[in-house]
Amino acid sequence: MKQFIFREIPDSEVFDPTSLVSNTPFTQANFYGEWQKSLDRKVSRFLVNEIDVAAGDKVGKTVAYFQIIKYPLIFKKNYLYIPYGPVVKEISKDLVRGAEKELKKISRKENAVFTRLDFTPPIGVMSGPEMVSETATDLVQIFTKAPKYTYHSAYFQPRLEWFLDLNKSEEQILTEMHKNTRYSIKTSEKREVATQIITENFLEYFEPFYELIQETAKRDGFNLHQKRYYQNIFENLDKSYGYLSVARFGRKILSVDIFIIFGKTSNYVFGCSSNEERNRLPSYAAQWRAIQYAKERGYTEHSFGGISTQDKTYKGWDGLSSFKRKFGGREVQHSDFYDVVVKPFWYHAYNLRKRLRKLS
Repeated sequence: MKQFIFREIPDSEVFDPTSLVSNTPFTQANFYGEWQKSLDRKVSRFLVNEIDVAAGDKVGKTVAYFQIIKYPLIFKKNYLYIPYGPVVKEISKDLVRGAEKELKKISRKENAVFTRLDFTPPIGVMSGPEMVSETATDLVQIFTKAPKYTYHSAYFQPRLEWFLDLNKSEEQILTEMHKNTRYSIKTSEKREVATQIITENFLEYFEPFYELIQETAKRDGFNLHQKRYYQNIFENLDKSYGYLSVARFGRKILSVDIFIIFGKTSNYVFGCSSNEERNRLPSYAAQWRAIQYAKERGYTEHSFGGISTQDKTYKGWDGLSSFKRKFGGREVQHSDFYDVVVKPFWYHAYNLRKRLRKLS
């Protein structure tokens, strides 16, 4: 007989989900949790041990990690989110049932309406020896499958991402790009755009970045986080897991991209560009320099982040998605969102509010 023991761990204890899944997303990294704390959000970290009771095992082996972030709702309610987690080595119906029971306890303790999760590796999407075919069905039976109209949020991770394999030569990567992207990179170089990788003194670039991202949001029609959100990233960014790619013409900064490193993956998280000198195509130059840098550092993948889905779950992403796809690469599909609901009335009210916003 096997048991699963869920234990909240203190900040002093090692939290290393990459020991189970090497390509764990950075949203389950310790530093990501610290960023959230600096925004006054509560973050809790847990590990799960599997114990073989019949064999007299009292320690067991670690089979899952997850960190939970607490977000406020109206009327002093909250919800909890495990971004791209729990991270699991092996999955079973017993583990899923154990997680549902434990997450209900945690939700009640935090006065949360629900807890949202999406396993890594994605259940029912990625196949592998550790995945059982019944798992996706088990999730639907045990958890509540979240409505699609609740997916689009500044705080929920996208369901579809675009990745570029860096285990290729630069020449091969260029060859496999869309011809217009290859042309844009070369044109940017000819038009005297200079690029630079920044690995320290990040705050010096915050005001130029914020000015440019405001221009970009207005131009492309998307909403921004509050200024404090972006400033918090620059204040907490460290060269051990982050860098900027900056494109200039002369002394003027035309483009700033932010990248986060976790495991063997370089992740593109935010990018922006000026309304001026757009004919010089600085965004292509900055992205290409970042890809070159990631290869130089020995990273094996470059994640462009979220892209639009066929069902148009994410409005306004088509232009940026096209930009990302034309660098070459592949889609990575994440599983559906699943919710552990503890306050059904407030959960339905939350969903109704989301649906009305979707229709407006």
